[in-house]
Amino acid sequence: MTSSSPQGVVFALGGEKKFGSLVTRDAPRCSLELGFQPMVWYALRTLENANVLDVFLVAAGEVNAGRFQTWVTESYKGACVIQVVAAPEDADSADALRAVQEKLTTQNVCVVSGDLVTDVSLDDVWQTHVTKNASATCVYAKRRAWNTVETKTGRPPKGATYVGLSPDHHLLFAGDEDDVDKILKLRRPMLRRAPQLTVRTDLLDAQLYVFHTQTVMTLLTESNNKMKSIQLDLVPALARRRFAGSAGDEGLKSEENFKNADADASDTTANSEASDSTELMAAVFGESTIRGDDESVANVASRPCVAYLAPDRAYCARAETLSPAYFEIARELASADAAAHLLGRPGSKYENFVDVDVTIGAKSTVGPGCIVGTGVVLGEKCSVKRSVVGAGASIGSGVKLINSVVMRGAVVEDGCVIQGSVVGQRAVVGTGTSLRECLVAQEYEVDEGEDFRGETLAEKRH
Repeated sequence: MTSSSPQGVVFALGGEKKFGSLVTRDAPRCSLELGFQPMVWYALRTLENANVLDVFLVAAGEVNAGRFQTWVTESYKGACVIQVVAAPEDADSADALRAVQEKLTTQNVCVVSGDLVTDVSLDDVWQTHVTKNASATCVYAKRRAWNTVETKTGRPPKGATYVGLSPDHHLLFAGDEDDVDKILKLRRPMLRRAPQLTVRTDLLDAQLYVFHTQTVMTLLTESNNKMKSIQLDLVPALARRRFAGSAGDEGLKSEENFKNADADASDTTANSEASDSTELMAAVFGESTIRGDDESVANVASRPCVAYLAPDRAYCARAETLSPAYFEIARELASADAAAHLLGRPGSKYENFVDVDVTIGAKSTVGPGCIVGTGVVLGEKCSVKRSVVGAGASIGSGVKLINSVVMRGAVVEDGCVIQGSVVGQRAVVGTGTSLRECLVAQEYEVDEGEDFRGETLAEKRH
């Protein structure tokens, strides 16, 4: 990297509702363990591998900031120098940048979501950003097999991210399923100036970015705090303003601006019929508060918004939901073909990752594709297959774990069979219980001899 002291921002905000009872006030989502580390560690390691060592970790509220500060002080062993910053409790990703605005002193800044696990080279992303003199360089990756969009005839793909690319990978527009009501509408100025356009819905927004600091912070400041999300507000606005030829184009004054956009564009899901298009375009591209003769508009217009497409071989996934994302990433981290460089430690000759402090009883086996954390105790005749067992967990004798995640401090008593399930931190699963495709909440106690299928077990506490 060209900067002698590049800066990075990790936003560890929100998402707790998607993890439900696994998360409490003492365990913000991005502090949940993946493999041997809390998930935010992977974002920090992405920065560290690119020598981005001056890092701001932005948390939602003072309580969560305090939890992350404790982890940084007591447990973090990496090379990053981390300053934990508290944003408002309801902060979104763009708010995270506002929270550190006065602290950003470099020309460009690297920004990464605290739930991202990737081996994409940030050095390559940075080099692309500098070479193209971009306002933003955004990493997109092919979706994992377990994270494909749901398609039905006559309906927009469920969960899709819409990415419009030029042949040289300039980002022409970005949006999600909330921006599309059966028809994706595109603006005439863009179609006129960028006639070659590919619309893709098979990509994941990795929420890994390099931004030109002044351009982005000026835009956020002058938006009067209307922009909340980097993915949904800021990046679409940066892409859109490349085609803001005048205040008239920018203002979204009438529906007529978007009618008859380009009949040929219908082959790539563009359509010229634009009922309610003013509202739609404002949602997709962001409402501008900066006029066409403003110096900052000229600055944005001179810098493209660039999409960096991660190589097919790269690992790139976000633990944004409990199922399938967190569950599948936890298991993939233990797989022999992808895990060692992501976990930061070598696997064993048995193609698994078992901490040296694990106690393993007689005739117990830990198969390939497993992670067993420090201080875990396995009783006699246990079988652990394609599973993750968090630090300090206790697994009784005769237990079978298959395709499951048992989190830190949980207790699984003798004779249990747990398959395709997640057992939360400090939960207790009673003797002889059978669980298939279940979620056991943090600190929940499952009675002895129970048999559950596809259940979420919560609220009952010690």
